[in-house]
Parts: sequence; structure tokens; C-alpha cells
Amino acid sequence: MKNDKCPTTLRRLAAQATIYKLWSERNNRLHNATSSTPQRIFKNLDRLIRNSIFARKERRKFRGLMQVWLKHS
Repeated sequence: MKNDKCPTTLRRLAAQATIYKLWSERNNRLHNATSSTPQRIFKNLDRLIRNSIFARKERRKFRGLMQVWLKHS
């Protein structure tokens, strides 16, 4: 079944960005003994997704994704 509310490209992008930010937070805690608040992690994750969409806005699969992302933010 196709999910029209959230395009597959956006779901994959969000999943990849989440994994990356969690891995980055883990490394900061382990190697630098620093940690971020959950609010900071979510803000950084949101910024990462927005930047990724904006950088690829001319690609067919990324057209309209910013509107969908902002609608669900």
C-alpha cells in the first residue's frame, strides 16, 4: 500500500538522518565526554533534514518534500 501522506523519499531521508545524528551523539559522548540535550538533538536533526532537502530541491524525488516536512514539523 502506498503512503501518500509521507513520501518514501522523506521517510528514508528522516531515517538516515536520525541514525547519523544518534551515531554522532554517541561518538561525542564516548570520545569527547560531551552530550546534547534532547531538544538540541531534535533541532540539529530538523536542520540536517531541511538542508538535505534544500540541497536536492531540483531533483524530481525531492520536489515538494520541504512542504511535506514543514507540514509535519
